[in-house]
Amino acid sequence: MQGRKCTAHPTVRINVVLSEAKWVEPDPIDSSITDENLVTGAVWLGHPDFIFQLMALLAVRVSF
Repeated sequence: MQGRKCTAHPTVRINVVLSEAKWVEPDPIDSSITDENLVTGAVWLGHPDFIFQLMALLAVRVSF
């Protein structure tokens, strides 16, 4: 994780910092962060944003 920007649940912030990643405060708590090919999120309420960012990263398009 060295040098990568990421977020997670605030209770595991120390693990992110110890892995030498750049901590991004999840504000609001349900937000997700994309850094190159890494998508991270903090809580399950952020799944829609996480999936949206992951699909954009993978260039996935959904049509009905």
